[in-house]
Parts: sequence; structure tokens; C-alpha cells
Amino acid sequence: MLDLLHGSAVGGSGGQPQHEIQGNATLFKDGLGLRAEANWQSGTFVRGGPNGQGGVADDLRFSSLATFNLRLFADLGQTKLGRQHRWMRGFRVSLGVNNLLNQRLQVRDSNGATPSSYQPDLLDPLGRSVRISIRKQFF
Repeated sequence: MLDLLHGSAVGGSGGQPQHEIQGNATLFKDGLGLRAEANWQSGTFVRGGPNGQGGVADDLRFSSLATFNLRLFADLGQTKLGRQHRWMRGFRVSLGVNNLLNQRLQVRDSNGATPSSYQPDLLDPLGRSVRISIRKQFF
């Protein structure tokens, strides 16, 4: 039996955090909108086990992690300008930023070192990402 809250793990991102908070908010008016998301999880640890060489692997400590995502969008057909120009109907432009503060999970062993397979760039190769999208629906 695995105890994910007390040192067992099923994946490469540590055990199950004891505390997680998620929140989101959306503002929308006259075709313009803003969506914000925030996620936080407490730190975890994974107990070391046999390392296959007759010894025992170190326990690993995973840091807490907070990420923020932001998305701005405009449904141009619903704006004042869009109502004047029919071709803007069904046209949407959006700008999204995921992991706004570029936070990454930190993993340390008992010596304070980061094992090579847990380097931040390997756990989260994207980090902060910015996406611009343009969409047009034809009626």
C-alpha cells in the first residue's frame, strides 16, 4: 500500500501535497476580458529506498510551488468598433501567459543537492510561456 502523503510517490513530481489552493477570476465587459488563475501546492517529500547497489537512496524534498496564469482576450465583434464593421463578427484575439512568474519545482536530497534527473529544466521544460491567438468564425 502506498501512502502518498507520507513519502510514497507514483510519478516524478513528488508525493501528494497535503495542501493545495486553486483560484480563478474572470472579468468581461463589452467584448473585452481578463482571466486570471492562481495555483499553489505545499512541498512534499519522497522516502528513499534500495538503490540497487546494496545501499539506500536519499530522501528527496520537493519545494512548494505557486503558479499564476493570465489571459487577455477581445471578442472584436462585440466591441463598439466591431458592431460598426460586420467583418469583425466572430473575430477573437487573445494573449495568454502561463506561469507568469516562471516558478519551477525545486528538488533537493539530504545534502542539499539537486539530483541530475530532477533539474528544473527537465521537470518543466517550458517554464513561462506566452501565446497569442487569433480566431475568426465564419457564419
